[in-house]
Amino acid sequence: MSIVDHMTRDQLLQMQASARVYQARADSVFQEWGFRAPAPTIGQDPQDYRRDLAVMAKKQLPHGHELRKMKLWRLPRDVFETFEPQIYNACHEAASRPDSVPPGEMREIVKVNPQNGHKEIHFLGRESFVRDMGRPGRRVVSFMHRYNTSGVAFR
Repeated sequence: MSIVDHMTRDQLLQMQASARVYQARADSVFQEWGFRAPAPTIGQDPQDYRRDLAVMAKKQLPHGHELRKMKLWRLPRDVFETFEPQIYNACHEAASRPDSVPPGEMREIVKVNPQNGHKEIHFLGRESFVRDMGRPGRRVVSFMHRYNTSGVAFR
């Protein structure tokens, strides 16, 4: 039997409410990435849920980032609480950086204006999509010599 089986309804609701606070904090960061934080499961410890969300945020960081290398499940609780805001801040900053998108891909970011509900769609990537619309050109070797089909210059 788990500890949840011995909890009253009010205790379960209080545990869910505390997990929802962590979900709202993670949602504000994950919104920039185009997804939402998963809802806590009934009976899940809020501290475990909190670490799960921090691990999800850590996975969004670029591969070379120093916080991505941390093992959050091995950290003591007080150390985790100091690194958690840093991870969320780094994840929020990385969402608007083009190097957070894999090469050759573009990420769609939908932002909703809270005043009038207008949706703005932004695309983020390392290269502009207009670059692929052009015709691939040939390399210019020289403007002064004329070449025959074998590549030898006429004199």
